[in-house]
Amino acid sequence: MSMWKRCPAAAASRCCFINWILMGLLFLLLSAGNAAAEQNTGGRTFPLEMDGLMAALTDAQKPEPVDTAAFPRTVGYRYLAYDIARDSVQEEQRSATITQQPQRIIPQAIGITEILWAISPRQRVTAVHKSCRDRRFSFIAGQLPDNLPTYGTNDAEIVIGYRPDLVLTTYYSDENFLHQLQRAKVPSVQLGFFGNLEQIEEQIMLIGRLIGQERSARHLTETMEEKIKAIQAYVECRRGDRPLTVLYYDNMGYVAGRNSTFDAMCRLLGVVNIAAAKGIDYFKQVDHETLLQWNPDMIIVPAESAFDRQLYASPILASANAIRQRTIRKIPSVYLLSASQYLVASTNYLAGLIYE
Repeated sequence: MSMWKRCPAAAASRCCFINWILMGLLFLLLSAGNAAAEQNTGGRTFPLEMDGLMAALTDAQKPEPVDTAAFPRTVGYRYLAYDIARDSVQEEQRSATITQQPQRIIPQAIGITEILWAISPRQRVTAVHKSCRDRRFSFIAGQLPDNLPTYGTNDAEIVIGYRPDLVLTTYYSDENFLHQLQRAKVPSVQLGFFGNLEQIEEQIMLIGRLIGQERSARHLTETMEEKIKAIQAYVECRRGDRPLTVLYYDNMGYVAGRNSTFDAMCRLLGVVNIAAAKGIDYFKQVDHETLLQWNPDMIIVPAESAFDRQLYASPILASANAIRQRTIRKIPSVYLLSASQYLVASTNYLAGLIYE
């Protein structure tokens, strides 16, 4: 998962969160904006130059010699699932047996697709969910070949027809979709929830083991860690005497608390996500009176909305710090929805907003 889950279309974990209640709330709230992520920097400066960072996160392939003894293999992994009823994450140990190195892989979520695109020979990606072509939600939308097939969230028969030897599904995948794959004896592995940098790195290494691209996966996680350290070095000398308090707030009144990727970004940057500090888990609606009581130094809103103007015009919030100091900042939805290695780019973007 990421901050917001992406639809399976995205197939992703709100991360189709349209299915995501979890990552998803934002998914449903954002209005259309078709500019590519790289076109949404608005002339801003960031700790790391964004084009170079994107390039490093997009291609981490390190070719490995063919090892005929590497498969079959059984891969054990930690599986996390978000339980909506309990509003909590459940953990269990799972394993998957891969009989031969996958050559026809179909990912069911945007975040999984972005990881696969970075570490796998791209000719092995047989099809992607159609949401991966939407620049509002996918960092690689502009890179996917026109002839790469796409499918919809419930198109199990179409997926089966592509004859994949591995389908990477998510914990929020539709049960009927999973059942049809099982009935057709299509090899599949269900990946779990991930809401912070460490969990994303864990997923990258897992995917690397599943497809026999451990070297590339390791290179990608090392790149992520290197870039995060550089961002943190940049912000370290710009911090004041006390940590800034920051709040994500959207036009439906949702804030992002603990176990969201927004909170993960805040912790990486050494700022306080005030919703998490107030005990909010995941996503919750709060009113303007609560926002005024919390009184954050900065409010982050989706760039595709005009919500900043609504907040500046609110009589209730007239005395709030972020209103008086004009510190409402806008961030494109693709950065808010990051559920892959691009969380590093999202952190870079947020740092640019906070320390501009």
